[in-house]
Amino acid sequence: MTKKMTNRFLLLLFANLMLFSCHEPNSHTTPPYDGPPKDHIISVERAREMYDAYSQRRVPVIEKYEDSIVADSTKFEPTRYAEYDLETVKQYIAYIEHEAKEANVDIKTLRFYLSNYPNSEKFPNGDVVKYPRRNSFFVLPTMDYNGKNVGFSIEEINGKYTAVPINKSVATGKEQNDATGQMNEAAFFTINSSAAQGTTSLIMNDGGVSPPPGSDDFGGNN
Repeated sequence: MTKKMTNRFLLLLFANLMLFSCHEPNSHTTPPYDGPPKDHIISVERAREMYDAYSQRRVPVIEKYEDSIVADSTKFEPTRYAEYDLETVKQYIAYIEHEAKEANVDIKTLRFYLSNYPNSEKFPNGDVVKYPRRNSFFVLPTMDYNGKNVGFSIEEINGKYTAVPINKSVATGKEQNDATGQMNEAAFFTINSSAAQGTTSLIMNDGGVSPPPGSDDFGGNN
């Protein structure tokens, strides 16, 4: 190889290295396709049976209670599902994986908490309540903390990005247990206001809830 060709080769190699170095590495990688998740896909028939069981055993109870605690005659319609578009879910996964990586922690599970919007127009902090009185759920990632699977948020402690349990009693070792020895979920959110100001939340909510009127995938009238 002549000196001129060598110089051209080195120049081309240098240019390619510079181009490659300008691209930021992607912290979120899509796992290879390996079929459906084992033991987690149910049949349509089983889904319908579970849907009908909820309709028979939960919906009437919710309706009766909610109708009993309001003065007007508006009939309460329990939420049957909430949904997010696929891109939002992908963005959420990428977000929590990025934040977990920054805090040097592995996400163990995604925990879905059943919840209710308050019967008011605004939350205490002034945010608008999108669906007053409606049933919903929120999603919380978990991590391993001293051998326990716990939900977590991110805080900056002494200048370091740190994953901390949502339930502060877990961090202090003072969990509240009920009569069966199980951890009391009433102590779930024990964050004080000063700590919460520096907290990065990883909790997803405010998906579209249904009803509004229509019919769902299993023939229920919403």
